[in-house]
Amino acid sequence: MQFVLEYFLRFQDNLPGTYYISPSFRGEDPDSTHLNQFYHVECELLGDMDNAISIAEGYLAHLTQSMLKKHSDIILNTAGTLAHATAMLNKLEGKTPLPRISLDEAIPMMSSPDCLEWVQDGQPQFGRKLTRKGERLLIEKYGGAVWLTEMDHLGVPFYQAYVEGTGRCKAKAADLLLGLGETVGLGERHSTPELVQEALRHHAVPEQSYKWYINMRQVKTLLTSGWGMGTERYLCWLLQHDDIRDMHIIPRMKGMKYLP
Repeated sequence: MQFVLEYFLRFQDNLPGTYYISPSFRGEDPDSTHLNQFYHVECELLGDMDNAISIAEGYLAHLTQSMLKKHSDIILNTAGTLAHATAMLNKLEGKTPLPRISLDEAIPMMSSPDCLEWVQDGQPQFGRKLTRKGERLLIEKYGGAVWLTEMDHLGVPFYQAYVEGTGRCKAKAADLLLGLGETVGLGERHSTPELVQEALRHHAVPEQSYKWYINMRQVKTLLTSGWGMGTERYLCWLLQHDDIRDMHIIPRMKGMKYLP
C-alpha cells in the first residue's frame, strides 16, 4: 500500500502528498503493545525526511487538538489527566520540533541489557534495536516524545534511503516514540532506480518482484518520504492506557475467534 502511494504521487505533477486510512492484517503475535490487525494512517509526500517529520508533527498536533476539543471529558475520565496532551500541543503549536536522537547515540544511554536486542537473533550484521523498555526509557528522558533516527539499514526495509557518508550502513528513517513506544514510523525513499537496485542487492531481495517499483523511478524520478501512524497506539497514548489489545472495537486477535 505504501508503494501505491508512491505511485499515486506520480499521477499529477507537483502533487504535494497523498494518504489513506486503512486496516493492516499481519500474522504476528499480539501483545500489550502490538496488534496483529490494526488501523493506521499512511502518508507519502514530496520532499526529504525533514519535510515528512514536519508534516507528521503537524498532523499529530491537529489530531490532538481536535480530540481535546471534541472528547476532553472522555479523555479526562479515562486518563485522569489532560496534561500529556496539552503539553504536546504546547510544544508542537509553539513550532518547537520534537527532539531527535540517533540509534547510535541512544544505545550508550540504555541502562540495562533488556533495553536492547538483535534485529534478528544471532545475526549481528542486521544490527541492534531498542526493546519497548528501551523506547520507554527515551520517552521518559525526553519528556514524553522523541524521534529515534538513523537505524541500521539492514534492520529496516530496503526501500528506506541511505544516510550519506555512512557507507550504506544507516537509513534515513525515524520512529516517533510516544506512549507505548513507536507510534509513527517514517522514512525517506530512494530517489533513483539505481539506488533501489543497490538496496535490493544489499538486502538480498530478488529484483524480479520489484521491477515495476524500479521502473516507476525510471519513468518519473521524485524525492519522496512517507510515514504511518498506528491509530490504536495513538489512542493508548491519548487515553494513557497500557494495553493496546483493549483498543479494538471488535477484537481481532491471531488464532482466536470472535463474534460481534
